[in-house]
Amino acid sequence: MSSETATKETTALPKATASTTPTADVEAAVKKILANMKQNQVEAAKPKEPDWSKVTDADVGNLDFYIPVIEHETPEYLTVQLKDDNYLAIWAFKDQRRTGQLLAEGYEYIKPEHFHPNFKVPLLMDSNGTYSYGDLICVRVHKSIIFGKRRKAFELSVRQLRNNHRPPSVRVKDTFELSNAADPDFGQLYTRI
Repeated sequence: MSSETATKETTALPKATASTTPTADVEAAVKKILANMKQNQVEAAKPKEPDWSKVTDADVGNLDFYIPVIEHETPEYLTVQLKDDNYLAIWAFKDQRRTGQLLAEGYEYIKPEHFHPNFKVPLLMDSNGTYSYGDLICVRVHKSIIFGKRRKAFELSVRQLRNNHRPPSVRVKDTFELSNAADPDFGQLYTRI
């Protein structure tokens, strides 16, 4: 009797209410059954974790044997997000001559409190308390300083490319002409002998 009631419970359709029709209830029940079947198929299709104690080097070359591939994401070490939007992070060569010049120009070393709170710092601060990577060190600079330097360099390149030093298109009258040599025998040194 208990198996009979269990069968009735699993196959029983929800009773129609005043707001729903029997067809809508049947459709809802079918959708629920299909969703459960799909979920079960997805779970059954997932590959099982291998028993690593029995995996050998020969299994690595066997493409029919499942071995999960783990992909590691390499962080962008040189990407830095600062808390204060008035500053930019700049990577500079660690040489004391370079860092001394930058510090004199108004740059300052990055400290842990300068990072944006949501920025996950991929590197640790070094023993000197600076944020560095290889032979580079991270410094911050106020935008008024760096953008002024960049504008000066841009204006210099525009002036250099403007071609102000080209020869004039029209020569002024009574000036030195290259076509009229002062000495008509110039270049005739070896022909006189």
